[in-house]
Amino acid sequence: MRDVSSLISAPPGPRLARAVTSALALFLAIGLSAVPAAAAGYTLSAAGTSTTTASEPKRLSVVYRYNDAPVRDATVSLQRYSGGRWVRVKYVTTGSTGQARTTVNPSVTTKYRFATSRATSATVTVTVVPGSWSIAGSGNGHGVGMSQWGAYQMARTGSTASDILRYYYPGATVDTTTNPWTSIDVQVLGRTTDPATTTLSLSAGSWRLLDGDLTQLATGTSARKVSIARTTSGVTAKITENGTVLQTIGARPTLYLEWTGTDYWAGTSGTVTVAGAQGSYRHGRLRITSPNARPNVVNQVVINDEYLYGLDEMPSLWGTSGYGGAAALEAQAVVARNYAILDKIEGLKAACDCHLYDDTSSQNYTGWKKEGGEAGATWRAAVDATRQDGAATVLIVRNTSGGIAETPYFASSGRGGSYSGTANNQDAFGTAAQSHLAHVADPYSAQAPGNPYVSWTGILTQAKATSIFQLGWVGSVKVTARYSSGQIKTMQAVSDKGVTRTVTKTAEGWRINLGFRGSWAHTVTARK
Repeated sequence: MRDVSSLISAPPGPRLARAVTSALALFLAIGLSAVPAAAAGYTLSAAGTSTTTASEPKRLSVVYRYNDAPVRDATVSLQRYSGGRWVRVKYVTTGSTGQARTTVNPSVTTKYRFATSRATSATVTVTVVPGSWSIAGSGNGHGVGMSQWGAYQMARTGSTASDILRYYYPGATVDTTTNPWTSIDVQVLGRTTDPATTTLSLSAGSWRLLDGDLTQLATGTSARKVSIARTTSGVTAKITENGTVLQTIGARPTLYLEWTGTDYWAGTSGTVTVAGAQGSYRHGRLRITSPNARPNVVNQVVINDEYLYGLDEMPSLWGTSGYGGAAALEAQAVVARNYAILDKIEGLKAACDCHLYDDTSSQNYTGWKKEGGEAGATWRAAVDATRQDGAATVLIVRNTSGGIAETPYFASSGRGGSYSGTANNQDAFGTAAQSHLAHVADPYSAQAPGNPYVSWTGILTQAKATSIFQLGWVGSVKVTARYSSGQIKTMQAVSDKGVTRTVTKTAEGWRINLGFRGSWAHTVTARK
Protein backbone atom coordinates (compact mmCIF):
# COMPACT_ATOMS: atom_id res chain seq x y z
CA MET A 1 0.00 0.00 0.00
CA ARG A 2 1.29 3.44 -1.02
CA ASP A 3 2.14 5.91 1.80
CA VAL A 4 -0.15 8.90 1.81
CA SER A 5 2.44 11.27 3.23
CA SER A 6 4.62 10.63 0.26
CA LEU A 7 1.85 11.75 -2.02
CA ILE A 8 1.54 14.98 -0.10
CA SER A 9 5.22 15.74 -0.13
CA ALA A 10 5.91 14.52 -3.62
CA PRO A 11 5.91 17.05 -6.45
CA PRO A 12 2.81 16.91 -8.66
CA GLY A 13 2.93 15.07 -11.88
CA PRO A 14 2.91 16.96 -15.19
CA ARG A 15 -0.86 16.48 -15.84
CA LEU A 16 -1.90 17.59 -12.33
CA ALA A 17 0.43 20.60 -12.44
CA ARG A 18 -1.06 21.75 -15.72
CA ALA A 19 -4.61 21.42 -14.38
CA VAL A 20 -3.85 23.42 -11.23
CA THR A 21 -2.08 26.15 -13.22
CA SER A 22 -4.94 26.48 -15.72
CA ALA A 23 -7.57 26.71 -12.99
CA LEU A 24 -5.62 29.39 -11.12
CA ALA A 25 -5.06 31.40 -14.30
CA LEU A 26 -8.74 31.25 -15.17
CA PHE A 27 -9.75 32.40 -11.66
CA LEU A 28 -7.33 35.33 -11.77
CA ALA A 29 -8.45 36.33 -15.24
CA ILE A 30 -12.18 36.44 -14.66
CA GLY A 31 -12.15 38.02 -11.17
CA LEU A 32 -15.61 39.57 -10.56
CA SER A 33 -16.75 38.38 -13.98
CA ALA A 34 -17.37 34.99 -12.45
CA VAL A 35 -21.03 34.58 -11.48
CA PRO A 36 -21.27 33.06 -7.99
CA ALA A 37 -23.08 29.81 -7.96
CA ALA A 38 -26.53 30.32 -6.47
CA ALA A 39 -26.91 28.57 -3.16
CA ALA A 40 -30.23 26.77 -2.83
CA GLY A 41 -32.96 29.06 -1.50
CA TYR A 42 -31.03 32.38 -1.79
CA THR A 43 -32.34 35.10 -4.20
CA LEU A 44 -31.48 38.71 -5.02
CA SER A 45 -34.25 40.79 -6.68
CA ALA A 46 -33.06 44.09 -8.20
CA ALA A 47 -35.06 47.12 -9.35
CA GLY A 48 -34.38 50.77 -10.18
CA THR A 49 -34.50 53.68 -12.58
CA SER A 50 -34.84 52.52 -16.16
CA THR A 51 -34.43 55.83 -18.06
CA THR A 52 -33.32 59.27 -16.92
CA THR A 53 -30.97 62.15 -17.73
CA ALA A 54 -27.37 62.48 -16.60
CA SER A 55 -28.23 65.22 -14.12
CA GLU A 56 -31.12 63.37 -12.48
CA PRO A 57 -30.57 60.91 -9.58
CA LYS A 58 -30.72 57.21 -10.41
CA ARG A 59 -31.92 54.91 -7.65
CA LEU A 60 -31.34 51.16 -7.44
CA SER A 61 -32.64 48.71 -4.86
CA VAL A 62 -32.24 45.01 -4.04
CA VAL A 63 -34.09 42.55 -1.82
CA TYR A 64 -32.14 39.58 -0.40
CA ARG A 65 -34.17 36.51 0.62
CA TYR A 66 -33.60 32.95 1.78
CA ASN A 67 -36.59 30.68 1.13
CA ASP A 68 -38.71 33.88 0.85
CA ALA A 69 -37.55 35.14 4.25
CA PRO A 70 -35.58 38.44 4.31
CA VAL A 71 -31.84 38.21 4.91
CA ARG A 72 -30.95 41.17 7.13
CA ASP A 73 -27.59 42.82 7.80
CA ALA A 74 -26.09 41.14 4.72
CA THR A 75 -23.34 42.75 2.67
CA VAL A 76 -24.22 42.86 -1.05
CA SER A 77 -21.94 43.94 -3.87
CA LEU A 78 -23.28 46.41 -6.48
CA GLN A 79 -21.52 45.83 -9.81
CA ARG A 80 -21.56 47.51 -13.22
CA TYR A 81 -20.64 46.04 -16.56
CA SER A 82 -17.57 47.75 -18.04
CA GLY A 83 -14.94 46.69 -20.53
CA GLY A 84 -16.41 43.24 -20.94
CA ARG A 85 -16.47 42.39 -17.23
CA TRP A 86 -18.38 43.10 -14.04
CA VAL A 87 -16.69 45.66 -11.79
CA ARG A 88 -17.62 46.32 -8.20
CA VAL A 89 -19.05 49.81 -7.59
CA LYS A 90 -19.81 49.64 -3.86
CA TYR A 91 -21.16 47.50 -1.05
CA VAL A 92 -24.65 47.92 0.39
CA THR A 93 -26.12 46.43 3.55
CA THR A 94 -29.63 45.01 3.78
CA GLY A 95 -32.07 46.17 6.43
CA SER A 96 -34.70 44.34 8.45
CA THR A 97 -36.81 43.66 5.33
CA GLY A 98 -33.83 42.35 3.40
CA GLN A 99 -33.80 45.47 1.24
CA ALA A 100 -30.95 47.85 0.44
CA ARG A 101 -31.13 51.07 -1.56
CA THR A 102 -28.45 53.14 -3.26
CA THR A 103 -27.89 55.74 -5.96
CA VAL A 104 -25.60 55.74 -8.97
CA ASN A 105 -24.54 58.54 -11.32
CA PRO A 106 -23.74 57.15 -14.77
CA SER A 107 -23.31 59.70 -17.56
CA VAL A 108 -24.02 57.05 -20.21
CA THR A 109 -26.30 54.04 -20.41
CA THR A 110 -24.97 51.41 -17.97
CA LYS A 111 -25.85 47.86 -16.82
CA TYR A 112 -25.88 47.02 -13.09
CA ARG A 113 -26.43 43.94 -10.93
CA PHE A 114 -26.20 42.91 -7.26
CA ALA A 115 -24.26 39.85 -6.08
CA THR A 116 -23.23 37.85 -3.01
CA SER A 117 -21.38 34.55 -2.72
CA ARG A 118 -24.76 32.79 -2.73
CA ALA A 119 -26.85 34.65 -5.37
CA THR A 120 -26.78 37.10 -8.25
CA SER A 121 -29.60 39.41 -9.37
CA ALA A 122 -30.85 39.96 -12.88
CA THR A 123 -29.29 42.88 -14.79
CA VAL A 124 -30.79 46.36 -14.38
CA THR A 125 -30.07 48.73 -17.30
CA VAL A 126 -30.07 52.46 -16.59
CA THR A 127 -30.60 54.27 -19.90
CA VAL A 128 -29.23 57.82 -19.87
CA VAL A 129 -30.75 60.30 -22.34
CA PRO A 130 -29.82 63.97 -22.87
CA GLY A 131 -31.29 66.39 -20.38
CA SER A 132 -31.55 69.01 -23.13
CA TRP A 133 -30.26 70.03 -26.54
CA SER A 134 -28.40 73.21 -27.38
CA ILE A 135 -29.67 74.68 -30.65
CA ALA A 136 -27.48 77.30 -32.30
CA GLY A 137 -29.60 79.74 -34.28
CA SER A 138 -29.92 83.25 -35.67
CA GLY A 139 -32.54 85.80 -36.63
CA ASN A 140 -35.54 87.14 -34.74
CA GLY A 141 -39.21 87.02 -35.66
CA HIS A 142 -41.44 85.23 -38.16
CA GLY A 143 -39.28 86.04 -41.17
CA VAL A 144 -41.94 87.34 -43.61
CA GLY A 145 -41.58 90.66 -45.42
CA MET A 146 -39.19 93.42 -44.39
CA SER A 147 -36.29 92.67 -42.08
CA GLN A 148 -35.80 95.76 -39.93
CA TRP A 149 -32.09 95.19 -39.39
CA GLY A 150 -31.73 94.42 -43.09
CA ALA A 151 -33.56 97.65 -43.98
CA TYR A 152 -31.21 99.55 -41.69
CA GLN A 153 -28.16 98.14 -43.46
CA MET A 154 -29.63 98.84 -46.90
CA ALA A 155 -30.30 102.45 -45.84
CA ARG A 156 -26.73 102.79 -44.52
CA THR A 157 -25.38 101.71 -47.91
CA GLY A 158 -27.46 104.16 -49.95
CA SER A 159 -30.83 102.51 -50.61
CA THR A 160 -33.95 104.66 -50.49
CA ALA A 161 -37.14 103.73 -48.66
CA SER A 162 -38.68 102.70 -52.00
CA ASP A 163 -35.62 100.53 -52.77
CA ILE A 164 -35.99 98.78 -49.43
CA LEU A 165 -39.73 98.19 -49.84
CA ARG A 166 -39.42 96.86 -53.39
CA TYR A 167 -36.65 94.50 -52.29
CA TYR A 168 -38.39 92.94 -49.31
CA TYR A 169 -41.82 92.86 -50.99
CA PRO A 170 -40.89 91.57 -54.48
CA GLY A 171 -43.36 92.59 -57.18
CA ALA A 172 -45.09 95.15 -54.97
CA THR A 173 -45.16 98.83 -55.90
CA VAL A 174 -44.69 101.96 -53.80
CA ASP A 175 -47.55 104.33 -54.53
CA THR A 176 -49.66 107.08 -53.00
CA THR A 177 -53.25 107.16 -51.80
CA THR A 178 -55.53 109.86 -50.47
CA ASN A 179 -54.97 110.66 -46.80
CA PRO A 180 -58.41 110.19 -45.23
CA TRP A 181 -57.34 111.70 -41.89
CA THR A 182 -59.22 108.88 -40.23
CA SER A 183 -58.72 107.77 -36.63
CA ILE A 184 -57.96 104.31 -35.35
CA ASP A 185 -58.66 102.69 -31.99
CA VAL A 186 -55.63 101.20 -30.21
CA GLN A 187 -56.15 99.13 -27.07
CA VAL A 188 -53.70 100.26 -24.39
CA LEU A 189 -55.24 98.36 -21.43
CA GLY A 190 -57.65 95.45 -21.11
CA ARG A 191 -55.74 92.22 -21.63
CA THR A 192 -56.44 89.37 -19.21
CA THR A 193 -53.05 90.01 -17.60
CA ASP A 194 -53.79 93.71 -17.07
CA PRO A 195 -55.01 95.08 -13.71
CA ALA A 196 -58.72 94.95 -12.83
CA THR A 197 -58.74 98.70 -12.05
CA THR A 198 -56.76 101.63 -13.37
CA THR A 199 -56.13 105.31 -12.72
CA LEU A 200 -55.93 108.04 -15.38
CA SER A 201 -53.58 110.96 -14.68
CA LEU A 202 -52.85 114.14 -16.65
CA SER A 203 -49.44 115.86 -16.54
CA ALA A 204 -50.68 119.37 -17.34
CA GLY A 205 -53.75 121.24 -18.53
CA SER A 206 -57.35 120.14 -17.97
CA TRP A 207 -59.41 117.02 -18.60
CA ARG A 208 -63.09 116.18 -18.89
CA LEU A 209 -64.94 112.90 -18.53
CA LEU A 210 -67.88 112.25 -20.89
CA ASP A 211 -70.44 109.48 -21.26
CA GLY A 212 -71.21 107.63 -24.50
CA ASP A 213 -73.49 110.48 -25.63
CA LEU A 214 -70.65 112.96 -25.00
CA THR A 215 -72.43 114.48 -22.02
CA GLN A 216 -69.89 115.89 -19.56
CA LEU A 217 -69.84 114.03 -16.24
CA ALA A 218 -66.80 115.55 -14.57
CA THR A 219 -63.87 117.86 -15.18
CA GLY A 220 -60.59 118.69 -13.49
CA THR A 221 -56.95 119.64 -13.78
CA SER A 222 -53.77 117.62 -13.38
CA ALA A 223 -54.25 117.70 -9.60
CA ARG A 224 -57.25 115.37 -9.92
CA LYS A 225 -57.13 111.73 -10.96
CA VAL A 226 -59.80 109.47 -12.44
CA SER A 227 -59.99 105.94 -11.01
CA ILE A 228 -61.75 103.43 -13.26
CA ALA A 229 -63.33 100.11 -12.29
CA ARG A 230 -65.62 97.67 -14.03
CA THR A 231 -68.98 96.18 -13.01
CA THR A 232 -71.43 93.93 -14.82
CA SER A 233 -73.32 97.09 -15.81
CA GLY A 234 -70.32 98.90 -17.30
CA VAL A 235 -67.44 101.08 -16.12
CA THR A 236 -67.47 103.34 -13.07
CA ALA A 237 -65.30 106.30 -12.12
CA LYS A 238 -64.14 108.06 -8.98
CA ILE A 239 -62.62 111.52 -9.07
CA THR A 240 -59.94 111.94 -6.41
CA GLU A 241 -57.54 114.64 -5.28
CA ASN A 242 -54.78 113.92 -2.78
CA GLY A 243 -56.45 110.62 -1.99
CA THR A 244 -59.87 112.16 -1.23
CA VAL A 245 -62.87 111.04 -3.30
CA LEU A 246 -64.59 114.15 -4.68
CA GLN A 247 -67.10 112.53 -7.01
CA THR A 248 -68.41 109.06 -7.84
CA ILE A 249 -69.87 108.20 -11.24
CA GLY A 250 -72.08 105.16 -11.63
CA ALA A 251 -71.71 102.46 -14.27
CA ARG A 252 -71.86 103.57 -17.91
CA PRO A 253 -71.42 101.40 -21.03
CA THR A 254 -68.88 103.92 -22.35
CA LEU A 255 -66.77 106.73 -20.92
CA TYR A 256 -64.50 109.15 -22.79
CA LEU A 257 -61.56 111.08 -21.36
CA GLU A 258 -60.56 114.18 -23.30
CA TRP A 259 -57.84 116.70 -22.40
CA THR A 260 -56.49 120.03 -23.57
CA GLY A 261 -53.93 120.33 -26.33
CA THR A 262 -55.63 117.77 -28.60
CA ASP A 263 -57.87 117.88 -31.65
CA TYR A 264 -60.81 117.42 -29.27
CA TRP A 265 -60.02 120.36 -26.97
CA ALA A 266 -57.68 123.29 -27.51
CA GLY A 267 -55.45 124.56 -24.72
CA THR A 268 -52.39 123.58 -22.73
CA SER A 269 -50.92 120.26 -23.88
CA GLY A 270 -50.75 117.48 -21.37
CA THR A 271 -49.85 113.81 -21.36
CA VAL A 272 -52.16 111.16 -19.97
CA THR A 273 -50.86 108.05 -18.27
CA VAL A 274 -52.97 104.93 -17.72
CA ALA A 275 -51.84 102.84 -14.74
CA GLY A 276 -50.82 99.43 -16.06
CA ALA A 277 -50.38 100.53 -19.69
CA GLN A 278 -46.97 100.54 -21.38
CA GLY A 279 -47.24 104.00 -22.92
CA SER A 280 -48.33 107.57 -22.26
CA TYR A 281 -50.61 109.57 -24.54
CA ARG A 282 -50.45 113.16 -25.85
CA HIS A 283 -52.88 112.86 -28.77
CA GLY A 284 -56.47 111.80 -29.39
CA ARG A 285 -58.73 110.74 -26.54
CA LEU A 286 -59.39 107.64 -24.43
CA ARG A 287 -62.49 105.50 -24.87
CA ILE A 288 -63.26 103.25 -21.89
CA THR A 289 -65.59 100.24 -22.13
CA SER A 290 -65.91 96.79 -20.54
CA PRO A 291 -66.28 94.00 -23.13
CA ASN A 292 -64.50 91.64 -20.74
CA ALA A 293 -63.88 91.28 -17.00
CA ARG A 294 -61.75 94.43 -16.68
CA PRO A 295 -61.77 98.04 -17.93
CA ASN A 296 -60.89 98.28 -21.62
CA VAL A 297 -59.01 101.48 -22.49
CA VAL A 298 -58.55 102.52 -26.12
CA ASN A 299 -56.55 105.47 -27.48
CA GLN A 300 -58.38 107.01 -30.46
CA VAL A 301 -55.77 108.67 -32.68
CA VAL A 302 -55.41 109.73 -36.33
CA ILE A 303 -53.56 107.05 -38.30
CA ASN A 304 -51.14 109.03 -40.46
CA ASP A 305 -49.55 111.22 -37.83
CA GLU A 306 -50.72 110.69 -34.22
CA TYR A 307 -50.69 106.88 -34.40
CA LEU A 308 -47.52 106.52 -36.45
CA TYR A 309 -45.68 109.06 -34.30
CA GLY A 310 -46.25 106.79 -31.28
CA LEU A 311 -45.24 103.54 -32.98
CA ASP A 312 -42.12 102.08 -31.34
CA GLU A 313 -41.01 99.48 -33.86
CA MET A 314 -37.59 100.77 -34.92
CA PRO A 315 -34.96 102.78 -32.99
CA SER A 316 -35.38 106.51 -33.73
CA LEU A 317 -31.60 106.92 -33.48
CA TRP A 318 -31.17 104.94 -36.69
CA GLY A 319 -32.40 108.00 -38.57
CA THR A 320 -29.77 110.36 -37.18
CA SER A 321 -26.69 111.32 -39.19
CA GLY A 322 -24.39 109.21 -37.04
CA TYR A 323 -26.32 106.06 -37.93
CA GLY A 324 -27.37 106.83 -41.51
CA GLY A 325 -30.60 104.84 -41.49
CA ALA A 326 -33.24 107.51 -42.22
CA ALA A 327 -34.53 105.59 -45.23
CA ALA A 328 -35.15 102.54 -43.03
CA LEU A 329 -37.34 104.64 -40.70
CA GLU A 330 -39.31 105.91 -43.70
CA ALA A 331 -39.80 102.35 -44.95
CA GLN A 332 -40.98 101.39 -41.45
CA ALA A 333 -43.54 104.20 -41.45
CA VAL A 334 -44.96 103.05 -44.80
CA VAL A 335 -45.36 99.37 -43.87
CA ALA A 336 -46.83 100.33 -40.48
CA ARG A 337 -49.35 102.55 -42.28
CA ASN A 338 -50.36 99.65 -44.55
CA TYR A 339 -50.79 97.43 -41.50
CA ALA A 340 -53.01 99.99 -39.75
CA ILE A 341 -55.13 100.74 -42.82
CA LEU A 342 -55.95 97.04 -43.31
CA ASP A 343 -56.92 96.65 -39.66
CA LYS A 344 -59.09 99.76 -39.87
CA ILE A 345 -60.85 98.29 -42.91
CA GLU A 346 -61.50 95.03 -41.04
CA GLY A 347 -63.33 96.94 -38.30
CA LEU A 348 -63.34 96.69 -34.52
CA LYS A 349 -62.25 93.41 -32.94
CA ALA A 350 -64.87 92.14 -30.50
CA ALA A 351 -62.24 90.81 -28.08
CA CYS A 352 -60.71 94.26 -27.45
CA ASP A 353 -63.27 96.69 -28.88
CA CYS A 354 -60.32 98.00 -30.90
CA HIS A 355 -58.70 97.93 -34.34
CA LEU A 356 -55.20 97.30 -33.06
CA TYR A 357 -53.44 96.08 -29.93
CA ASP A 358 -50.56 98.17 -28.57
CA ASP A 359 -48.03 95.31 -28.58
CA THR A 360 -46.53 92.86 -31.05
CA SER A 361 -49.90 91.14 -31.43
CA SER A 362 -50.40 94.09 -33.79
CA GLN A 363 -47.78 96.86 -33.68
CA ASN A 364 -45.85 98.14 -30.67
CA TYR A 365 -47.45 101.47 -29.77
CA THR A 366 -46.24 103.52 -26.80
CA GLY A 367 -47.60 106.94 -27.80
CA TRP A 368 -45.78 109.91 -26.33
CA LYS A 369 -43.03 107.71 -24.86
CA LYS A 370 -41.89 107.12 -28.45
CA GLU A 371 -42.72 110.48 -29.95
CA GLY A 372 -41.29 112.49 -27.07
CA GLY A 373 -38.43 110.11 -26.34
CA GLU A 374 -34.83 109.94 -27.53
CA ALA A 375 -34.54 111.20 -31.14
CA GLY A 376 -38.33 111.41 -31.28
CA ALA A 377 -38.11 114.34 -33.68
CA THR A 378 -36.11 112.15 -36.07
CA TRP A 379 -38.84 109.52 -36.08
CA ARG A 380 -41.55 112.16 -36.64
CA ALA A 381 -39.53 113.53 -39.57
CA ALA A 382 -39.38 110.04 -41.10
CA VAL A 383 -43.15 109.66 -40.78
CA ASP A 384 -43.68 113.12 -42.27
CA ALA A 385 -41.43 112.21 -45.20
CA THR A 386 -44.03 109.61 -46.20
CA ARG A 387 -46.88 112.18 -46.15
CA GLN A 388 -47.50 114.75 -48.87
CA ASP A 389 -49.81 117.04 -46.96
CA GLY A 390 -49.85 119.61 -49.73
CA ALA A 391 -51.24 116.98 -52.09
CA ALA A 392 -53.25 115.29 -49.29
CA THR A 393 -51.63 111.93 -50.06
CA VAL A 394 -49.54 109.35 -48.22
CA LEU A 395 -47.16 106.63 -49.35
CA ILE A 396 -48.36 103.01 -49.30
CA VAL A 397 -47.32 99.64 -50.71
CA ARG A 398 -49.63 98.05 -53.30
CA ASN A 399 -49.73 94.32 -54.04
CA THR A 400 -49.61 92.87 -57.55
CA SER A 401 -53.40 93.32 -57.85
CA GLY A 402 -53.15 97.01 -57.00
CA GLY A 403 -54.71 96.72 -53.55
CA ILE A 404 -53.33 97.73 -50.17
CA ALA A 405 -50.64 95.11 -49.57
CA GLU A 406 -50.23 93.08 -46.43
CA THR A 407 -46.84 94.19 -45.15
CA PRO A 408 -45.69 92.02 -42.25
CA TYR A 409 -42.21 92.80 -40.98
CA PHE A 410 -39.83 91.42 -38.36
CA ALA A 411 -36.53 92.18 -36.66
CA SER A 412 -33.85 90.15 -38.45
CA SER A 413 -33.54 87.19 -40.78
CA GLY A 414 -31.05 84.43 -40.07
CA ARG A 415 -29.38 81.45 -41.63
CA GLY A 416 -30.01 77.75 -41.25
CA GLY A 417 -27.55 75.28 -42.74
CA SER A 418 -26.64 76.53 -46.22
CA TYR A 419 -29.85 78.61 -46.52
CA SER A 420 -30.62 82.15 -45.39
CA GLY A 421 -33.08 84.94 -45.93
CA THR A 422 -36.73 85.86 -45.50
CA ALA A 423 -39.60 83.40 -45.56
CA ASN A 424 -42.43 82.62 -47.95
CA ASN A 425 -45.61 83.55 -46.12
CA GLN A 426 -47.05 80.07 -46.69
CA ASP A 427 -43.98 78.49 -45.09
CA ALA A 428 -44.08 80.78 -42.05
CA PHE A 429 -47.83 81.05 -41.46
CA GLY A 430 -49.46 78.29 -43.52
CA THR A 431 -51.52 80.93 -45.36
CA ALA A 432 -52.21 81.14 -49.10
CA ALA A 433 -49.10 82.20 -50.99
CA GLN A 434 -48.75 85.90 -51.87
CA SER A 435 -46.16 86.71 -54.48
CA HIS A 436 -44.97 89.89 -52.75
CA LEU A 437 -44.39 87.90 -49.54
CA ALA A 438 -41.94 85.49 -51.13
CA HIS A 439 -38.51 84.42 -49.91
CA VAL A 440 -35.60 86.72 -50.77
CA ALA A 441 -31.95 86.37 -49.85
CA ASP A 442 -31.04 88.71 -47.02
CA PRO A 443 -27.32 89.25 -46.50
CA TYR A 444 -28.09 92.71 -45.09
CA SER A 445 -29.39 91.58 -41.70
CA ALA A 446 -26.13 89.87 -40.78
CA GLN A 447 -24.11 92.83 -42.11
CA ALA A 448 -25.96 95.44 -40.03
CA PRO A 449 -23.69 96.79 -37.27
CA GLY A 450 -24.90 96.04 -33.77
CA ASN A 451 -27.43 93.38 -34.81
CA PRO A 452 -27.85 91.24 -31.66
CA TYR A 453 -29.59 88.46 -33.56
CA VAL A 454 -26.72 87.37 -35.81
CA SER A 455 -26.32 84.35 -33.54
CA TRP A 456 -27.91 82.98 -30.40
CA THR A 457 -28.32 79.69 -28.57
CA GLY A 458 -31.64 78.22 -27.52
CA ILE A 459 -32.23 75.26 -25.20
CA LEU A 460 -34.68 72.46 -26.00
CA THR A 461 -35.39 70.64 -22.75
CA GLN A 462 -36.14 66.94 -22.44
CA ALA A 463 -39.63 67.85 -21.17
CA LYS A 464 -40.31 70.10 -24.18
CA ALA A 465 -38.95 67.47 -26.57
CA THR A 466 -41.18 64.73 -25.15
CA SER A 467 -44.16 67.08 -25.51
CA ILE A 468 -43.39 68.05 -29.11
CA PHE A 469 -42.64 64.53 -30.33
CA GLN A 470 -45.07 62.71 -28.04
CA LEU A 471 -42.44 60.25 -26.84
CA GLY A 472 -41.80 58.97 -23.32
CA TRP A 473 -38.08 59.76 -23.39
CA VAL A 474 -36.22 61.38 -26.28
CA GLY A 475 -32.75 60.04 -27.00
CA SER A 476 -31.81 62.19 -30.00
CA VAL A 477 -33.10 65.16 -32.01
CA LYS A 478 -32.12 66.57 -35.39
CA VAL A 479 -33.37 68.90 -38.13
CA THR A 480 -34.18 66.85 -41.23
CA ALA A 481 -35.72 69.49 -43.55
CA ARG A 482 -35.65 73.28 -43.92
CA TYR A 483 -37.63 75.88 -45.82
CA SER A 484 -35.92 78.00 -48.48
CA SER A 485 -35.31 80.66 -45.82
CA GLY A 486 -33.29 78.19 -43.74
CA GLN A 487 -35.99 78.02 -41.08
CA ILE A 488 -36.90 74.66 -39.57
CA LYS A 489 -39.49 72.65 -41.48
CA THR A 490 -39.10 69.14 -40.07
CA MET A 491 -37.43 67.71 -36.99
CA GLN A 492 -36.93 64.06 -36.10
CA ALA A 493 -36.57 62.48 -32.67
CA VAL A 494 -35.69 58.94 -31.61
CA SER A 495 -36.84 57.63 -28.24
CA ASP A 496 -34.82 55.63 -25.72
CA LYS A 497 -36.66 52.57 -27.05
CA GLY A 498 -35.67 53.29 -30.66
CA VAL A 499 -39.04 54.69 -31.75
CA THR A 500 -38.65 57.39 -34.45
CA ARG A 501 -41.06 60.32 -34.63
CA THR A 502 -40.98 63.01 -37.35
CA VAL A 503 -42.81 66.34 -36.95
CA THR A 504 -43.37 69.03 -39.60
CA LYS A 505 -44.63 72.51 -38.74
CA THR A 506 -44.74 75.99 -40.20
CA ALA A 507 -41.63 78.04 -39.47
CA GLU A 508 -43.62 80.23 -37.10
CA GLY A 509 -45.09 77.12 -35.49
CA TRP A 510 -41.57 75.93 -34.67
CA ARG A 511 -40.55 79.35 -33.32
CA ILE A 512 -43.53 79.48 -30.98
CA ASN A 513 -43.29 75.81 -29.97
CA LEU A 514 -39.58 75.98 -29.22
CA GLY A 515 -39.85 79.39 -27.58
CA PHE A 516 -36.87 80.75 -29.53
CA ARG A 517 -36.31 84.19 -31.08
CA GLY A 518 -36.50 82.68 -34.53
CA SER A 519 -36.63 79.33 -36.28
CA TRP A 520 -33.38 79.63 -38.23
CA ALA A 521 -31.45 76.77 -36.55
CA HIS A 522 -27.93 75.73 -37.52
CA THR A 523 -26.87 72.84 -35.28
CA VAL A 524 -28.42 70.68 -32.59
CA THR A 525 -26.10 69.41 -29.83
CA ALA A 526 -27.07 67.06 -26.99
CA ARG A 527 -26.39 68.23 -23.44
CA LYS A 528 -26.24 66.23 -20.22
